[in-house]
Amino acid sequence: MSAASATRIAELLAARFADAPVLTWRDTDGDYASHLDAITEAVAEHGLDLTVHRVDGNELGIKHGIYAALDAKVSDTARYLVYRTGQPPELRENWLLDLEVGYGIFTADTTAILVHDLGLADRGVTDVVAAHLGVFDDQHRTDRIREQLDGLPPDLAVDKLSDVLRAFMSAAVLDLDGPGGHRLHRIVEELLGDHVADRSDGYDALKKHGLTDYLWTGCAEIYGYQVAEPSVAGLATWFFDQAWRGWPDARNAARIDFERLRDDRQLRRLFTDLAERAQTDLNIGERLRAAPPAVDELAAHDVFPLVDEAVLHALASAVLDRSLSPDRIADVVRARFTTVWYDEHEHGYQALTAAADCLSRIEKFAPVIADAADGVRSYADSWSAVDGAYRRFRHHLGRAETDLPAELAARVEDRYVHDFQRPLAQAWQQQVDALDTWDIPGVERLRGFARYDLPAKAKTLVVVSDALRYEVGAELAARMNGDDWFSATIEPRLAPLPSFTQLGMASMLPHTQLALGDDGTVRADGTSTAGLPARSALWAGVNAAAVDFAAVMSMSATDRAALWSAHDSVVVYHDAIDAVGHKAPYQTPEACDRAIDDIMMVIKRFGGKTRASRVLVTADHGFLYQDSDLEPGDYLSEAAHGEEIVSRTRRYVLGRGLREHPAFTTWTSAQLGLEGDLQVQVPRALHRLRMQGAGYQYVHGGATLQEVVVPLVTLTQSRSKETSKVTVDVNVSSPTITSSTVLVTLLQREVVTGKRRARTLVIGVYADDGTALSGERTVVVDSAAEDVRDRNFTVELVLNDVAERFNGKSVHIRADELTNGTRTEYRHTTASLQRGFGGFFDPL
Repeated sequence: MSAASATRIAELLAARFADAPVLTWRDTDGDYASHLDAITEAVAEHGLDLTVHRVDGNELGIKHGIYAALDAKVSDTARYLVYRTGQPPELRENWLLDLEVGYGIFTADTTAILVHDLGLADRGVTDVVAAHLGVFDDQHRTDRIREQLDGLPPDLAVDKLSDVLRAFMSAAVLDLDGPGGHRLHRIVEELLGDHVADRSDGYDALKKHGLTDYLWTGCAEIYGYQVAEPSVAGLATWFFDQAWRGWPDARNAARIDFERLRDDRQLRRLFTDLAERAQTDLNIGERLRAAPPAVDELAAHDVFPLVDEAVLHALASAVLDRSLSPDRIADVVRARFTTVWYDEHEHGYQALTAAADCLSRIEKFAPVIADAADGVRSYADSWSAVDGAYRRFRHHLGRAETDLPAELAARVEDRYVHDFQRPLAQAWQQQVDALDTWDIPGVERLRGFARYDLPAKAKTLVVVSDALRYEVGAELAARMNGDDWFSATIEPRLAPLPSFTQLGMASMLPHTQLALGDDGTVRADGTSTAGLPARSALWAGVNAAAVDFAAVMSMSATDRAALWSAHDSVVVYHDAIDAVGHKAPYQTPEACDRAIDDIMMVIKRFGGKTRASRVLVTADHGFLYQDSDLEPGDYLSEAAHGEEIVSRTRRYVLGRGLREHPAFTTWTSAQLGLEGDLQVQVPRALHRLRMQGAGYQYVHGGATLQEVVVPLVTLTQSRSKETSKVTVDVNVSSPTITSSTVLVTLLQREVVTGKRRARTLVIGVYADDGTALSGERTVVVDSAAEDVRDRNFTVELVLNDVAERFNGKSVHIRADELTNGTRTEYRHTTASLQRGFGGFFDPL
């Protein structure tokens, strides 16, 4: 083994050299051979000039040299050390016997020296050091243990000191630096890390130094893990089994350390690996299939990754059999939001939320339309939300990490197409048939945008997003209403017919007359409107600049400010939805989501010094979309016929002398408010014309509400924040804490709305000085329930080992608000901590 400190041995040698000039040191194992130079230097600090003679078959020479030096009386401070390793020789063969008998033998009691060096002399732990001498092979470990021991109270009881010393040894052997490295949870975390990596280095090191019995004694006394043959693998499985069954046989410390491991993001990978192994060992999948728990019971678990899959499938079943309301499903998803693996299943949860919302709305849907204006209002106020829920469902389903039941997708698709799209289109078609012109009293037309919607005293930022359907605009408005500085309103506008890009874009430009050309181009007052340069020229007439989305995003702040300063309005043209829908229809839902993000980025680009205090967002047309293939009956069996067909798409035909047919609605240019002699035919309801190529799932050009009702989102910026957050009361079930768990009730006073936002709170128990006395729970308080009784949240906190130090004192149950990664205190209440801790929290 390595030597105890040279300083301590020098002290012992100096004391012996006070009575004799010569000593023979018998170091059988040669433990100190490499330290003799350091010892010699340390002895010199005591005023002695030490000469070391190493025995190596040179006994007679050593003897002669020492006697000669003694006879010569070289110096009063001269001392001589005969250093001998190996087993001592038989007396008859010991040529240095006279020196040993005459002057004495020095023996270094390694244990005694270590105990003294560690500051543990006369403290009753010599046997503990002797039992684990191998730990001190490494000087760095020895120094670290000594430093930790220096911080202990000098009057610590022998039993307690023995446990602490073993804990320090265990941490040193595992190379766990830093405060608290000797705590049981740190040691267990290290061993569990080895376990998931299929290593046993740490455990083998503890076993080598005789510390495994102490480990398992600690696990039994502190955690309650008591088995005949303990193992790291067994401990891991036991932890998860106890957590799954509600900790029936475990002590509080086990739950605390398990939750500490689960909630530490830096240990998330370790926890996940352990959970995946444990769910296999415990047959969790089979148990869930054999006896599926109720959704509420299942949703309360945050132990195994399989639970999320089970919750998703249970919710899918609830959506299919309508056993849970959309609000209840949203509550369950909200409860899962702060669980370990939510992020890995977010799209699955959101798909189910959207599916429940979509099916519920369709069940309530009744396509009763009094007149065309009533149809537009009903669509804008209510029915468009079905399109939004369906789009979100398809978006999240396409990105879901877990395969949801195929029956769910089929159900949503069938109900959306057959019970919503089709009857709505048929009911609306009756109103379209009753119109003599494409004009609906009480509904503003998109072609009045430049004349009526744009003019204002304030400079205005306009975003024209191609194919931004009404429901997508509604989602944008809802998200912007959550912004601190904007208020958003949304109104419907009637897009021109046929509902295609060139005509829709032209209708928003400053103009008096619009004419539709044979090639599908549109002229405003005789001027071409095709392309950005042509639109820019027309906008210049009202001191407005037209710019492409990509150009805005690449502009410097200086260039944007100059553009803004020089004009009354800036019109940004954006194309995310239409560009994708025609080429890759199945990506339409994702394109809609991206369009919202793009528009919000544009608005932020014109914030700051630019300060666009008024923003208008609108579109040229909407679209019809479904994920499934069309049925044969969705295609017209008849083609358009007439004297001249100049243009044909899936949703409209342009020509002259078009033949009337019941499958089409036929319009003259004059009826549509256009100049010229072209006629327009639009397939009735949802029908498409057969054409070459793909893209039947995403279409526009016709007269359905989804195609012709477009949003006008108006954002106004105020001088002060208009948003607020919900008020949350924090209470405890009792003013006195007498058990290891603390039940905290959060009462959300107001409903979450557009301008009243949710709060994210971190709940915990703390001492006056801020010391955490429990684990922490993150809760998103965001209920939209009207009944206040449905806006209660209960949080269970488990006291930790530190809480014992504050027993009998007042403690704080605190809710800190988490905003963009920053924590600030929000609310707190107090309680008295009065419980018997029972000595469970030992220093390990």
